[in-house]
Amino acid sequence: MSQSNGLSERLTQMVQDGHQLNDDSAPSERTLTEAMEEVIPYAKELFSQIEFTIVHKKTITLYDCQVFFERVGGPVPNPDNKTVSMKPDGGILFAESGEKSIPILIVEDKVQGTNDNLFKLGKKKQATGNAIERGGKNIRGAEMIFSSSKVFPYVLFASGCDFHSTETIAKRIEMMNMGVSNHYIEIEPTTTEEQIQKKIEDITEHININKLCGIGIASVFVKAHKWDKMAHESSSWKKSERVLILKKVLDKVFQTFNP
Repeated sequence: MSQSNGLSERLTQMVQDGHQLNDDSAPSERTLTEAMEEVIPYAKELFSQIEFTIVHKKTITLYDCQVFFERVGGPVPNPDNKTVSMKPDGGILFAESGEKSIPILIVEDKVQGTNDNLFKLGKKKQATGNAIERGGKNIRGAEMIFSSSKVFPYVLFASGCDFHSTETIAKRIEMMNMGVSNHYIEIEPTTTEEQIQKKIEDITEHININKLCGIGIASVFVKAHKWDKMAHESSSWKKSERVLILKKVLDKVFQTFNP
């Protein structure tokens, strides 16, 4: 079966089973929104120490990305690109003072995998999807935004059975992220909340937002469960987990901030 035919069959099956196309992403994006409501005040308090305010933007145009890139030798921005934009799920935070507007954080959220639901319904396993690969567009756009910076505070939260280590999807993220390993947490039926928390705390100690060979490397955090072992959303990111990670990233941005 071709990838396109496999996708068509999955979407048809979702509709037949009473699911909407955004069923997977909506709950996860809500928890991300709730996390950002706690992270943004933290950023404001942090950067107020150096008299910068924080602005949260939900979209940025290709034209605006080009404006950032032009400052370090990129092409002249094309006004026609004002109609083309990227919209990261958690938005973009800017630290601003006077005429200075400096990006400090971009947050993305990706959920992928329906085979756990199909298994529950007694249906056959389908080919994994390719939604995560579309995230590469936003990463490249973010590289333009951070082209004059030595750091790349782009955070991607990924969750779902498609990202389990027995599949190849998570490795595709590494392929579009210069081969750098994901921060990975595998959820088993016996995994406790304490074990997850300990793993997340360990991961936060290894977050590195510095560019590699001048290239922006996304900080990718993956939680996954096996499609035939646990129920759908078993590996979803919780608000508290996101907040812990994002605050750590902001701390690192602040430590290197050089307006």
